[in-house]
Amino acid sequence: MLALRGDYGAHVGHDSWPERDRLTPADAGPEVAWMASQPFWLRWYDGTRRRRHAPDCFVRLADGRGRVVDVRAGDRIDNAAAVSFEATGRACAAVGWESARVGVPNPVLMRK
Repeated sequence: MLALRGDYGAHVGHDSWPERDRLTPADAGPEVAWMASQPFWLRWYDGTRRRRHAPDCFVRLADGRGRVVDVRAGDRIDNAAAVSFEATGRACAAVGWESARVGVPNPVLMRK
């Protein structure tokens, strides 16, 4: 597991390389004070069926704002994922959090 800021310096896991590649730089920057991986399940009924989605990360920013982040490459977003990200955005707005869907980072930035 990756050593990211969580409760009392605990590790914050990730379930994909793109997630790791997005969370590691965020953890190193001054904007992020705290983060949690797969922080909650969002459940809703879409008029036809029950749906659910677990966002990839919740980030508490240094200025106190909350941000829910989903990591998915743009070419890997199918209709179901798009609906989930839209529902996440609405739920976050309802509680005053930001919502972001980020793709894979620029490979040039990830080179050692």
